[in-house]
Amino acid sequence: MKYIYTIILSLIAFTVFAQIGPVTGRIELNDGKFVIESFTIRMSGDSLHMELGDLKVMDAGSPTVQRFSVPAVFAVPLQRHQSRRRVDRSEYAGQMKVTVVEIAEQDDELFMEIEMKLDGDVMNRRLSWLVIPELIAGDSTATGAGLMVNGWGREQLYKRRYKFQDTRLLDNLPDVRIAVTTSTDTLVRYNLRMPYRMWMDDAVLDIHQVVGSPAGKEQLYTLANAGRVKLQPREPYEVQPKLSFVVPEREQKSRRMQGQAFLDFAVGRSVIVPTYRRNPEELSKIEAAIKAVQSDSDVEIVGLFVEGYASPDGSYATNERLARERSEALLDYITRNFGIPANIIRSSSVAEDWDGLRLLVEQSDIARRDDILAVIDSTGEPDRKEQRLKGFGAAWLTLRDGMFPQLRRVEYQIDFTVKDYTLEESRELADRNPEMLSQRELYLLAQSYEYGSPQWEQIFETIIRLYPDDPVSMLNYSAVLIRRGEMAAARRYLDRLEDVPDAANNTGVWYLLSGDLDTASLYLGQAREAGSEEAAHNLEELECKRENEILMERYKR
Repeated sequence: MKYIYTIILSLIAFTVFAQIGPVTGRIELNDGKFVIESFTIRMSGDSLHMELGDLKVMDAGSPTVQRFSVPAVFAVPLQRHQSRRRVDRSEYAGQMKVTVVEIAEQDDELFMEIEMKLDGDVMNRRLSWLVIPELIAGDSTATGAGLMVNGWGREQLYKRRYKFQDTRLLDNLPDVRIAVTTSTDTLVRYNLRMPYRMWMDDAVLDIHQVVGSPAGKEQLYTLANAGRVKLQPREPYEVQPKLSFVVPEREQKSRRMQGQAFLDFAVGRSVIVPTYRRNPEELSKIEAAIKAVQSDSDVEIVGLFVEGYASPDGSYATNERLARERSEALLDYITRNFGIPANIIRSSSVAEDWDGLRLLVEQSDIARRDDILAVIDSTGEPDRKEQRLKGFGAAWLTLRDGMFPQLRRVEYQIDFTVKDYTLEESRELADRNPEMLSQRELYLLAQSYEYGSPQWEQIFETIIRLYPDDPVSMLNYSAVLIRRGEMAAARRYLDRLEDVPDAANNTGVWYLLSGDLDTASLYLGQAREAGSEEAAHNLEELECKRENEILMERYKR
């Protein structure tokens, strides 16, 4: 052990006096008899740290190798304070007192503060002491750097040898050195710091004294024994996860405008008379819808679809003809008045709208409601079903006069494409007409705002409203909800994305924040395998959380 300590002191001396940065590598001494497989020496704040890897000591007379597999950790104190006072000889008690002021865990380091008080003529002028703190727990040890105490005569000898660069002196260079003189009380307090290791939880501190004489003889004494390390209180670790957002793909922006008109036709006729009954009002709705699209320079109409409906009163054959002719009449009216090419217009018709009638009956409190629904749902011929309804007396009158007129209508759909917008154009449209923007344009607009800001969240609210069933929209919104802490709502979206690979990271974050670390690890592992950088970060956060839980349990014990 003496030779090992010599090696350690030599390495530390080299680092201190060379004033270099971190030193790492492998070193062999004494023709290979002492081999340090790896070592690191570095400055950390006011301390110098050295860590040794595998240390091999070759016996001189045989090939036997002693290998120390437990890494040794050494710390050099760079802070020391000395105070002295002159005392009368009659006060001498000749005592030395070593006190461990504190030994505690601080910010992933072990902090030791040691105080040594030398009273009176406790030390011969020609003696030299080396005080060594050692932390011990089973087979694991960590040795703090030595403190050399020289008598006055020994100190003079030391200075002369150091001046002439005595090799023997340099090989045993102490880390901290003080000199004491006769009639002097000396108080020394110095701090040690070293990287904290788990085994130090159960360690105790011994202070050893090596007494050396001018003749080279040495004796080892244990001066003090301190209690266990005071563990630092632990707070629950707050993970800082990274959520996954997916940029939507570019799309051809196809939009549609839908509406319906309740046009009135003369009995048995299918010609639109603009001034007849409600027609002025209904035709104006169609005109406003078409012109709103035509007047927008950002859009282009690519299709117009019209579908006519008739009510169930009257013969089915007649109603089928009227529904078809009335939808064609509206198409002709639109073509003549609005200049829409005929090749992009198509029409269809529904002879008798029994589905629409069923919906109206379900929503009403009409007499014999269940009987009427049973007739509607039956598989008989339409004209036969109508005859059965007429047998319901007053209920039939309610159907004929109150519900059938609502079924005689024309529905229309205008299909158009929209140009792509710049970021500034998107910002202007987002408030007044966000439907004109693609999901990608809205997403890029959100990224132009500060992450998590009200404007950022508002854009994602708009996206999920416009694209409620799109996987990318749901994935991105799940991230927004997790960030806001709305875990139940986020879970509902994630459940719908169970088979979407991109959702694995956000699902893992959900379990991580919910405290299920094992399930979180599975999902985050899948996401990392798929190349997610966010998942790699979150797995590191997960491990920090695990370590914190272990430390919390240690502190409780």
